[in-house]
Amino acid sequence: MNLYGILGLFAGVAVTTGLFLAAYLVLIRKDDKVGNYFLGALFIAISLRVGKSIAYFLLPTVADEGVATGILGLSLIGPLVLFYTAYAAGRKSIPWYYYAIHFLYPLVGTVLCFTVVKEEGFTWFYQITTVIMLFYLLKAWKVNAVSTYEHERMASWNRQILIAVSLVWIAFVYQHLTNTMMDYAIGAAIAALGIYFVFINALRSPVVFQQTMKVEVSPLHVKKVKSAFEEEDIYKIPGITINQLSEQLQVPAYLITHCVRELYKMTFPEAINHFRISEVQSLLLMDDHVKVEALAYDVGFKTPSAFYAAFKKQTGMSPKAYQQTMALKTA
Repeated sequence: MNLYGILGLFAGVAVTTGLFLAAYLVLIRKDDKVGNYFLGALFIAISLRVGKSIAYFLLPTVADEGVATGILGLSLIGPLVLFYTAYAAGRKSIPWYYYAIHFLYPLVGTVLCFTVVKEEGFTWFYQITTVIMLFYLLKAWKVNAVSTYEHERMASWNRQILIAVSLVWIAFVYQHLTNTMMDYAIGAAIAALGIYFVFINALRSPVVFQQTMKVEVSPLHVKKVKSAFEEEDIYKIPGITINQLSEQLQVPAYLITHCVRELYKMTFPEAINHFRISEVQSLLLMDDHVKVEALAYDVGFKTPSAFYAAFKKQTGMSPKAYQQTMALKTA
């Protein structure tokens, strides 16, 4: 077996592994179906793009349909990694049409490759799509950096996914910057490393292969968590994490998660923001001339942008618009 065959086998096993992970998440894993669908689709997209690379250096006369399928996979990786990162970070109330908009380019691009774009246009199409993928990847890293996770294991898993996809992107860039078929094959092998990295960490992570078990919380734990939110105002602590509250209350973090869901039907980050915004709403009605950004800092927000985004998400309007609307109702 020559070097091409070895690299093809190495990358081919990775593609099979990615498809196995996708099948497990979509068909077998029952809890958190939305997150599993996003992650499974991401593995499929990466596998399609790496699979196209394998076909390209082992079968140089690969049909246009195979190249177009690679475009489909490549163009889907960016949106899917961003959506999964945002969803896993607790941002689960994004409207469906937001997702739909981001799938327009993959759909249109793939149709064009199947029908209009010919061989001489494939290279620049791949280059443009690789650049677009970078913007999605950077946005996903930003979302991950500013998010407060319920569990450190989820934060760690998200970082691992982003590292893997970043490695895959670097591999694709390497393919564009080099000229020989051997370099192209090496690029496919580098992308395959990203899949192996995820698979190895998935075997070690309870986020993927450990089924969620039913947890019963005691009334004492529920009382402690309720008191922390409603009497001690722990949400006012900037950057408060579930692990910090766990240490303060001497209650395991996973039990706090279940208590918060039982009490408020929200995740921990969602409950923190809900209490912060609710307090700001009350303060806005008490003083028409109060500085809004000062209130944001007082209730625990680190930045005005995070406050405005959370306020609009909860109320559907800006703080000033909320003030005006409530003033008209009470007039």
